[in-house]
Amino acid sequence: MAEVLSQKQIDELLGKLQSGNVDFEEIEEQSLGKKIKDYDFTSPKKFTREQLKLLNTIFDGFSRFFSLHLSSMLRIACQTEVVQVEEEEYKEFNNALDDSVMVGVIGMNNNEYNIDGKQILLEMSRPISFYILDRMLGGNGSGYKVERDYTEIEISLLEYLLKQIIVMLNNAWSNYLDVEHTVDAIETNSRLLQFIQQDESVAIVVVEIKFEELKGNINICLPSTVLEDFFKIFNSKYAKVQKKNDAEQEKLRKEAIITSLKNSPLTVSALLGKTEITLAELLQLQTGDIIPLDTPAAGNPVKVYVEKTCWANATVGVKKKKYAVKIVEGLQ
Repeated sequence: MAEVLSQKQIDELLGKLQSGNVDFEEIEEQSLGKKIKDYDFTSPKKFTREQLKLLNTIFDGFSRFFSLHLSSMLRIACQTEVVQVEEEEYKEFNNALDDSVMVGVIGMNNNEYNIDGKQILLEMSRPISFYILDRMLGGNGSGYKVERDYTEIEISLLEYLLKQIIVMLNNAWSNYLDVEHTVDAIETNSRLLQFIQQDESVAIVVVEIKFEELKGNINICLPSTVLEDFFKIFNSKYAKVQKKNDAEQEKLRKEAIITSLKNSPLTVSALLGKTEITLAELLQLQTGDIIPLDTPAAGNPVKVYVEKTCWANATVGVKKKKYAVKIVEGLQ
């Protein structure tokens, strides 16, 4: 949605226009340059960047469903796109609405976690709504330039359209959460929308709709009190899935390491015993000399080493005319 000027900003702009001190070149440079919005530390943000990104992904899927539906229903080429997802206070959204609008009050429910009575707003711009009505009633769409209130028949047709929209909203949310939407009411006067606090933070999703010669928006207002419950469910489910995935990844990682090490050559040795001699005795050793070890001849197993690690106890024997050791106890 377009940024709404405060009363102070409007008064300053009117004062500059009356005094002739307006620098139009500077205004043009500011409008063409990168827009930077000041962060208000007195009103901290309720939504994280990841949460806004999640909403963008969800409603991007909704926009694709809605584009296909409008094209088939109105028999005309239609393009829809999510152009903006941002957080602002509800009073900014409400002040930007005209007195006569088409706003659907949509309920969001989750039976598994007993969440109901949560409501969001879906506002459709006047030209888009009258263009759709004109095409639904057999016209060519040229009758969208209308400056009057909606009739009862038109409200009924728009309610029929909203009931189709909530099916697409259900499908868009289904990849992440089981959310059931309902059409609770349709308001044509923005001043009657009082169930959201003026200073409450809301997420505004702007979906742009393009027909052949017409462009307009659908603005979806999601209060923070509504999304908090659904984000809690999503975070708990995501945490469980992430933990499960981490455990599976760790298991696969260990299996890959073991597989890569299985063909590594290792030195295995059996230690019959040890002894100590002096250097003089070593120099005097000759063929036939006997070196007594510190291990008794019977009843004591020999140690089997893998590289430098003592791995098992074994007994000495012969197999196929070769000395061999038989593992009797593992030490690892």
